[in-house]
Amino acid sequence: MATTATVTVSSDIAYTVVDEIDANNVNRYSRALDYSLIYNYGTGVIGTGSGSPSNSQVNLFVTSSGHVSGGEQVIIDFKSYNKYTLGSNYTLEFDELKGIVVENNSSGTGMSLNLVATGTNAFTNIFNGGSGNMQIHPLGTYMYTDLYGTQVETNNKLLYINNDTVTGIDYTMIVVGVNTGLVSDEIGTP
Repeated sequence: MATTATVTVSSDIAYTVVDEIDANNVNRYSRALDYSLIYNYGTGVIGTGSGSPSNSQVNLFVTSSGHVSGGEQVIIDFKSYNKYTLGSNYTLEFDELKGIVVENNSSGTGMSLNLVATGTNAFTNIFNGGSGNMQIHPLGTYMYTDLYGTQVETNNKLLYINNDTVTGIDYTMIVVGVNTGLVSDEIGTP
């Protein structure tokens, strides 16, 4: 049996404005970006990062969620990404990262998370080599995409989700990317 998968990344804000001047004059305005990017699995050559295209492909897909206690942090290691699925623990190793979305599941006022890349082996690539400190407000998201993929290396692999509040905050994240060691019929654990 063959393995097939498609990953669609989309992000948008759509708005509609209805301006009723009178019964005979109604103006309507609608706009949206309609941004989407499609990654495929199973054709072409998996890329090698550092600006080399991978034919818009991914072969690792992971969704995870967790809880960050007040004043604590969660460390995400893209070279040793722990995932619990179907009653088993898995460790996934990303060679390239193509997309990441982190969602703050809290709706409480002031309940923000901070996405940072500081310290030894920090994954600074998604912040243009900087430390990040991207604040994710309640029910908000942070999203990064890279058609060509950004390299994950042993000295550039750790991403931190910090909670500077006193109350715990739940989060969900989706990460897609490439492991160049997987053969064509293998698929990363969802």
